[in-house]
Amino acid sequence: MKYLLALMLLAIFTTIMSCKSLPPYENLSTDFVVVTRYDQSANFKSYKTFSIRDTIAVYTGNPKDSIWFDADAQSIINAVRTNMTANGYNEVPVGSHPDLGIQVTGLRNTTIYSVPPGYWWGYPGWAPPCYWGYCGGWGYWYPWSYTVSVSTGSLIVEAIDLEHADNGKLNVVWSDIGNGQVGTSTSFIVSQCLQTVNQGFAQSPYFKAN
Repeated sequence: MKYLLALMLLAIFTTIMSCKSLPPYENLSTDFVVVTRYDQSANFKSYKTFSIRDTIAVYTGNPKDSIWFDADAQSIINAVRTNMTANGYNEVPVGSHPDLGIQVTGLRNTTIYSVPPGYWWGYPGWAPPCYWGYCGGWGYWYPWSYTVSVSTGSLIVEAIDLEHADNGKLNVVWSDIGNGQVGTSTSFIVSQCLQTVNQGFAQSPYFKAN
């Protein structure tokens, strides 16, 4: 009788949980993680001028992707421009042979996870089968799984040494990479891109003209 009652309760519980809607995972987005790298042999004080592309290259796996050039993109580019100027570099046109070329790239991917809950006894803090009086060596099996779709994005800012170009070979002397989970909110994505730019320069005190 106890065994039959347990199966009935399990069936009811499983039905309820399988109908339960999951929270919107895009609302769990947090700030991007920002990482900077630089060429330790580069003399950043030797550079005096820079030029920056006026568009952001975008890659999302869609073959039609190309560039991001609207007002939001310009706000990100302007943030890079402001930081470069504040660090003592002068912006010049590309045709004036700048010492540094700055380019910005955006990446976006969607990863789908299938997460099976597994056996009840595998959950920390959950009562094992023996707690309920069933010690037959089996657990409570869930015939369903969570399917979670996570969108992640990255912003990459790169400084390229144009002053010492070697037969067309260009060296990236500094890169600023921000990565994290994103949702569908454009304002959130833009704010994280701006934070990536500002944080990248903030944690690069060596990147100054004087």
